[in-house]
Amino acid sequence: MNGLNQRVVDVVLETAEEEFLANNKDATTFAAELALFASALTTAADFLATVSAAIALRQIYIDQIQEQKDQQEQETQMKDIQDQLTALKKEIKALRGK
Repeated sequence: MNGLNQRVVDVVLETAEEEFLANNKDATTFAAELALFASALTTAADFLATVSAAIALRQIYIDQIQEQKDQQEQETQMKDIQDQLTALKKEIKALRGK
């Protein structure tokens, strides 16, 4: 990933240098434009990081809700099984009593 970032920086600098040479801008203007462009890239990267974090957080919430539903379903099934066992014990007890 770091190599990709370095490649992007290299391409940006190369393009900026070509533009500088083509337009024969003074160094101060060129540096200011380059700083503005770098700032825009940083802002875009920050935005993407924020969106990524929001998506990850949403997925965590979804997973937690699903986990709670699964746990409630298991508890309900266990209660049903316990109720069936209790009823079966009563039936066996009743049959032995006859």
